[in-house]
Amino acid sequence: MKAKIENNIKIDIKSQFVPELSNNEDSLFYFSYKVSISNLGLNKVQLLSRHWNIKDALGRKKIINGEGVIGQKPIIDPGKSYEYKSYCPLKTEYGSMNGFYTMKDEEGNLFKSIIPDFGLIAPDNIN
Repeated sequence: MKAKIENNIKIDIKSQFVPELSNNEDSLFYFSYKVSISNLGLNKVQLLSRHWNIKDALGRKKIINGEGVIGQKPIIDPGKSYEYKSYCPLKTEYGSMNGFYTMKDEEGNLFKSIIPDFGLIAPDNIN
């Protein structure tokens, strides 16, 4: 599990290969990732948007920007966490992701919380 703390926001991520959705013949490999966003500060924060940098084993890059996560813009109270699970398809059996969330504090100040780099690796590719 990868973890990063910045601006009193702790982001933990765990990824997992999803064989039942993947298809070797079509070179389509699905990975799930579970994210936990913890507010270690004293004020409420709201997650407004996400930015993902996705890279496959051949070095191909894809950038994803969007509002919120899984259709939500959660408000996270001090000392609380928000968790969600999502998926990423790749054309190769391994790759990586990283990025940032744009957050807003109670005073309306915007800030970024860095999402640490984490691997997307099918079990057959572990050395």
